[in-house]
Amino acid sequence: MSELIDIEQVAPDQRDAIAAFRAAGGKSFQDAESVAVARANYEKSCEANGLPRDEVKIIEDVELGEGDERFTIRVYDNRAERNADDPVIVFFHGGGWVIGSRETHDPVCRRLATLTNLPVVAVDYRLGPEHRFPAAHLDCKRTVEWIRDNATERVWNPQRVATIGDSAGGGLANVLAFEPSLLVDGTTVTAQVLLYPMLDMKNETPAYERIAEGFPLTADSLRWFGENFLASDADRTDPRVSPMLAVKAGDAPQPPAFILSLGLDPLGEEDLNYAHKLAMNGTYVELVHLPRHAHGLFTSAGKIASGEVMLERAAQFILQQA
Repeated sequence: MSELIDIEQVAPDQRDAIAAFRAAGGKSFQDAESVAVARANYEKSCEANGLPRDEVKIIEDVELGEGDERFTIRVYDNRAERNADDPVIVFFHGGGWVIGSRETHDPVCRRLATLTNLPVVAVDYRLGPEHRFPAAHLDCKRTVEWIRDNATERVWNPQRVATIGDSAGGGLANVLAFEPSLLVDGTTVTAQVLLYPMLDMKNETPAYERIAEGFPLTADSLRWFGENFLASDADRTDPRVSPMLAVKAGDAPQPPAFILSLGLDPLGEEDLNYAHKLAMNGTYVELVHLPRHAHGLFTSAGKIASGEVMLERAAQFILQQA
């Protein structure tokens, strides 16, 4: 097993948070008594450490689907009147498809709405293990269909959709932008923002061994997420779960991508590898690599300044590309 990374190697603005996590016992999501407890702990952590909740003119919850397939989306809109050419931002929360909700990422979505003055639609997709793959992915596609079907009434342009998400949500933001089975007729994704995304559930890079303890997200956390979300081991190679495996040399370019990778994150190496893959295929890529930061910047952006700064960078990219 690798040695615990010294706290002095953590970026100054995240160092206190990681030190406090270690002092409290270093227990991560997979160490909770149950999935329900892990979810509750994550909700409390996001509430305590997240950004202040910006005032947004319109916030509306909408239920989609029926019966066991019912889920909720939340619409944020900071402008009373819209131009029919305005892009739409679709936000997918992180949490390994097992934890997280529209509440854990509500401050992030509010900030996106205030930074861009664009409508933000956040997907509170169904979670595993109650709803295993591909439930979350189908909910996300259904949300884009809803955007298309309601675009005229809401004065949105479904041909200018920006996808954005963190961690597992970053993987969702990616596959909703290019995976043929998830593309929605009558819509076009014009920008994708992948914030330390989960992109390969089949293969483990050396970062898994290096980030094995001492951080809220470790290699075991990612394995636990897979066990609780995937219906079978074969799902690990599904292009919707592992887009890293789906993208081949010579593929057509994807929509312009902003990718954030972190050096103290078990996902960091695969994110760098994926950025290289996309760029080599002709995709416009803006890559930001923070070598001394760990996973979870955006749900702790109230305490970690880099999270707020990177969210501003992401918003700027959407305004430029979408």
